[in-house]
Amino acid sequence: MKIFAVYAKVELTKKPNWLDDFRSKYDEPYEYHVTLKQPCVIEEDLIPEIKAKLNTFFSNLKTPNHKMVLTFNSLNVPMVSPDDICIMINATKVDEIKELQKNILSTLSEYNSYLDIKYKAYEENFQPHITIGRKLDQQSYAMASKELKDDYICEGVITQIILGVVQNDNPTEANDPNNQTVYNL
Repeated sequence: MKIFAVYAKVELTKKPNWLDDFRSKYDEPYEYHVTLKQPCVIEEDLIPEIKAKLNTFFSNLKTPNHKMVLTFNSLNVPMVSPDDICIMINATKVDEIKELQKNILSTLSEYNSYLDIKYKAYEENFQPHITIGRKLDQQSYAMASKELKDDYICEGVITQIILGVVQNDNPTEANDPNNQTVYNL
């Protein structure tokens, strides 16, 4: 069994000076990204099938300028539980990436054995964002809140969509280029 997810790699072109230090304290070291297809469990022999479907999808995709530009400017702090608080910056003007996400989900509709059932709701209520703090408890969230600045607005460019296939859902495996298939917009 493997775990796969599809996400848009975000290159931040504008970000506050404090953001990287903040993330190193309160987030896991994933690359900046927007998750399009949440982590699902799959039999390893189905991975070539998923890659073929995505190859076809992206070969037919027409994206102006081969990129998407997003502004992340709305702070969001969802609390899954008192010991699982996230800090996210939501994007606005997201019609283009929402359409992309909808089409990717349609392309991969038969693969929905979610790693965690909560991920299904994230897909259904898709809100493009970057995460800057995750898995915080009440105490670490209180500390992070004191360090969170008002100038959190970021701008980013998406030129690549990644199919990540890993054995274990962690940043080390997710960030390993050997576990990534890259699709250019």
